[in-house]
Amino acid sequence: MDDGERPAVTVALLGPFAVEVDDEPVRLPDRLRSLLAGLAVGRGEPVTVERLVDVVWGEDLPAAPQRSLQVLVRRLRTALGDAAVETVPGGYRLAVPAERVDAAVFADLVQARPGEAPAAERRRLVAALRLWRGPAFDGVASAALHAVEGPRLDEQRLTALARRIELDLAAGEGAGDGAGDDAGDDAGDGSGDTTDQQVTELQDLTRRHPLQERFWAQLMTALVRGGRRAEALDAYASLERTLADELGIGPGEAVRRLHREITQGQITQGQITQGESTQPGLVPRQLPLAPRAFSGRADALAGLDDLLADDAAPRVALLDGAGGVGKTATALHWAHRVADRFPDGQLYANLRGFDPASAPVPAATVVRGFLDALGVAKGRVPASEEAQLALYRGVVAGRRLLVVLDNARDAGQVGPLLPGPGASVTVVTSRATLSGLAPAQDLRRVALGTLTPGEGFDLLALRVGAERTDAEPEAARRIVARCAGLPLAIVIAAARVLARPAFPLSAVADELADGGARLDALGDDDAMADVRSVFATSYRALSPDGARLFRLLGTHPGPDVSREATRALAAEPDTGGDAADAALAELARVNLVTEHAAGRYAMHDLVAEYARERARLDEPPEQRDAALRRLTRWYLGVALEMDRRRWPARVPQAFVADPGAAPGPVDVPDQEPAAWFRAEGAVLLAVVDAAARTQGLDAEAVSLVWAVYSTLSYHADLRDALWSGLVTARDVALRTGDRPAELWCLRYLAAMAAVAGRTAQGEDLRRRTVDLATELDDPRALQMAHQGYAGDLVRWGRSADAVGQAEQALVHGRRTGEAYYEAHALNILAWALAHDGDLARALPLAEQALALLNDADNPTTRAVVWDTLGLLHARLGDPERAITCYQEAAVRFREFDMRQDLVAAERRRAGLLGDVGRWTQARDAWQECLDQHLELGLGGVAAVREALAHAAARAAAQTTGNA
Repeated sequence: MDDGERPAVTVALLGPFAVEVDDEPVRLPDRLRSLLAGLAVGRGEPVTVERLVDVVWGEDLPAAPQRSLQVLVRRLRTALGDAAVETVPGGYRLAVPAERVDAAVFADLVQARPGEAPAAERRRLVAALRLWRGPAFDGVASAALHAVEGPRLDEQRLTALARRIELDLAAGEGAGDGAGDDAGDDAGDGSGDTTDQQVTELQDLTRRHPLQERFWAQLMTALVRGGRRAEALDAYASLERTLADELGIGPGEAVRRLHREITQGQITQGQITQGESTQPGLVPRQLPLAPRAFSGRADALAGLDDLLADDAAPRVALLDGAGGVGKTATALHWAHRVADRFPDGQLYANLRGFDPASAPVPAATVVRGFLDALGVAKGRVPASEEAQLALYRGVVAGRRLLVVLDNARDAGQVGPLLPGPGASVTVVTSRATLSGLAPAQDLRRVALGTLTPGEGFDLLALRVGAERTDAEPEAARRIVARCAGLPLAIVIAAARVLARPAFPLSAVADELADGGARLDALGDDDAMADVRSVFATSYRALSPDGARLFRLLGTHPGPDVSREATRALAAEPDTGGDAADAALAELARVNLVTEHAAGRYAMHDLVAEYARERARLDEPPEQRDAALRRLTRWYLGVALEMDRRRWPARVPQAFVADPGAAPGPVDVPDQEPAAWFRAEGAVLLAVVDAAARTQGLDAEAVSLVWAVYSTLSYHADLRDALWSGLVTARDVALRTGDRPAELWCLRYLAAMAAVAGRTAQGEDLRRRTVDLATELDDPRALQMAHQGYAGDLVRWGRSADAVGQAEQALVHGRRTGEAYYEAHALNILAWALAHDGDLARALPLAEQALALLNDADNPTTRAVVWDTLGLLHARLGDPERAITCYQEAAVRFREFDMRQDLVAAERRRAGLLGDVGRWTQARDAWQECLDQHLELGLGGVAAVREALAHAAARAAAQTTGNA
């Protein structure tokens, strides 16, 4: 017993899960293990009921989660002692001393101590690393802990290990003290260690963690110290190849600089390089513009400055407060002020946690955008969300980044996006307190309230000009008082003042005093100021067109809106595009909308909620429905035209609706199709959801998904939303009995599942596609169903099964009596046979496919068949014929902007050109490959550069007669 009464409880999380009571092991069933681990990782802080429910059950919730959790807590108290778990407001707390939880001891040991001697720091880190006996939470069946807390703890371990090695290098000590990467090694005192032992440990670490640039830099340093300069340069080359092959990026600036110094002889045997953060090949600069006017917040800014004070300070800050209180403005003002402290870049994401027009953005969606910003090639992003998050943590490890996560909904949305411990700093803004995040992340909370009267006065003066507030100080104070110190309300009121330059401030103050009731709180923890009156004043002052557009924008389903879309939204027989543009400009002048990008407008979420409210109260239901119909049909019309321009050979399915021309011809924006889809992607998928919930727009919802699929399927950050759009379209097709549309949705859900690596789900969907096509007995549908299944089976390495599916595709392709479907079936059968090794049978089938088609009607299909023929002739040992086939394929791929197919064909052609000694052509082909790899963000850039350099050298030698 600790004190003669309370049992002594010990919990081990850093390795196989274990719990002891009074030094006796206690066995717990799975859910009690998860519950205890979820409490223990909180390091003695309260853990909310919601978080514990997620930890214990995940998505498999019981009928009454809170009651079930209470039962588990009672059972845990029985096992550990009643005093071990305390009930606190909103959750529970593990009342066990921190020194009896290994994760808490580890967290304390790895915290930096300012002024500490290097030798003492090293002893502390060695002690921390000895606590690890294996992977964290081993034996705990909690997906939530393994997805978030496990990687976080492991990153802390790697950071501590890297720091310990850094101290060894700086002191000239060895690294073989057992505090290495194999969790569970016994730690010695480091005496007698050698540089060779350092190298051995670092070689093992780089094998285990090939994307961790900090270990490669340390390995290079240790090798140079040991007089092994050539091996150090080889290590750099290995890192360069690994990053290019795995991520499509190059080493960070710090490692490149170290390489240059070694190459130039600036670092030689015996010299020491201190560890430093590495920089990515691309330095992201994602921060939105800083607020134009900013006042007050001295305490909040000082709290944020503390994040930079020393390494012992928490590296995560939460700015929380009511909606409109200025959390985003404060975060961005501070972020721009300190941006130069983060040479590896700044990442920003609006998580839309409280956006009335869209759902919160999942962490997996955000992390794909971050990986793209950090330069990770799209083709190197893994399929699973957990792997993507792990990759993100690996890429940012050791880098000095500033990450701003704006408008978070809850801790679950934020936790996976936090970089590990180290030099990076994260600022989170939210209306919620995110109590589930604080215990695990050593988070600094900075609460924002309303501005003081003086700060509010200053903000108003910055907005309208000091000469006006100085001329009417009493009226200015009345405006600030009516805004109740809420920055958003003051900004809106200031815009009202600026919109009426001839009016005195007192007139605006009088108008504000005549406001309505409070705007309803949008969150459980909000204590909203009286801002409805401020919004109402601006709304009542709008012109009729401006007020109407404001209401209709409240019905728009997307996160933002383009200028062209507002014309469709507002279109009436007596209102043309000019009137809509003027109304939009009016809303921007009074800050009811903000032009956050050229030609794109968004509302603050409180303003959007007020616009929705005004639409419900002031816009007749039939007008709201008519606006949504206009908008949906406009988006569909533009999407179909943009899709036609981007993919000219794509033939619309029979179920694709004609959007019509009401109220007039579709106004297609003057943009490149790819850029338009990129800007509108999230909006288009939100419109799909809104249309599916609106009577009479079923066909438009399904058709819009068809129109966007071919382009948006290439955008990793929209993959989840596109999947949801396909599911929505499938549900609409089921509801309306449109079986062909259902079949199309199933085909592409199967394709997305296969590309994402969800093999079991993909195969289930492929089988359902075949079953539905069989039920419909449509030979075209059957051909396409079997063809898609065969292609995936080749991808999954099951070429014999693929041949069987491809043979079925050919049976039904011939049933159609159409050369197009028969040729596709012949080609997929030839492709499957080629991968199954039956080249003799495959070649005549591909030649038949080519003979069935002509270039005038089927150029892209012929391109695919030429590509198959190239593969076959290359494998049959006829490189010259293969080169000709790949050239034919490339011409068509290039003409129709099928760039990923083009680069694959050109890469194979380039290799064959070199094989037959045509080095000048090989050089040109490799150059195009490189250009396409860089433009598309594909992996393997280093290998393409190497091949290009080799081809260029051989071409030059041929030219001079030395080949």
